[in-house]
Amino acid sequence: MIFSDIQKRFLFLIGESDTTSITAIHKSHINAIIKDICNAYPFSWNLKKDDLTLSSGTASLPTDYNPIWHLKDARIVNSSTGDDYIFTPVPVEDRDSYDTDNHVYWITQSTTAGTFTFNTPTQTGTVTIYYYSIPTDLSADANVCVIPDGEAVAYGAASKNWIGDERNQQLKQDYEQECTARISAMQSKDMAFDGQYTQHSIVASNPALSGGGDTGLNISKV
Repeated sequence: MIFSDIQKRFLFLIGESDTTSITAIHKSHINAIIKDICNAYPFSWNLKKDDLTLSSGTASLPTDYNPIWHLKDARIVNSSTGDDYIFTPVPVEDRDSYDTDNHVYWITQSTTAGTFTFNTPTQTGTVTIYYYSIPTDLSADANVCVIPDGEAVAYGAASKNWIGDERNQQLKQDYEQECTARISAMQSKDMAFDGQYTQHSIVASNPALSGGGDTGLNISKV
């Protein structure tokens, strides 16, 4: 669904008949729920690929990398055999336990720039990664929304608009429930077809331990 269609559905749900009455605040609600949905589950349709060029064992991760989720995959070609070396994530505190021939990685964040870095004992080469992204905000009417179910976006954005005692709290809850049900349906279908993602550790398989992905939506993560 394109941005203009989502805006129309959103305006209808909040009781606006004028489809030109969209505001910057309204658009921010739409973009916020898109990010919430992408943070609720590592959907296969939100998976992206990039090639990182190592320099002294480090490379900057893409600016749209979503740190809530582990990398789906990271690997480097073994030119002598044609097979890939697959990297395994390790805790940053264990980094000194590995040699340059160990294909492991850890991710660090710059607290000033807000960027993320891929670190590995391997000093040079090109690492191909698959990662879950943070979608760029929709702005132009023709922008295509990454979320397959545009209705989930419209209902979620409408629920964000209904805030405060002066608003209809029951309607807000109804919209939240409809959004949550649609996200759950997307999650179930994704798991059934292509959404089984690789776990590398006990922490990775237990979101409660890793502390990631809490968006306020009542979605079960696996």
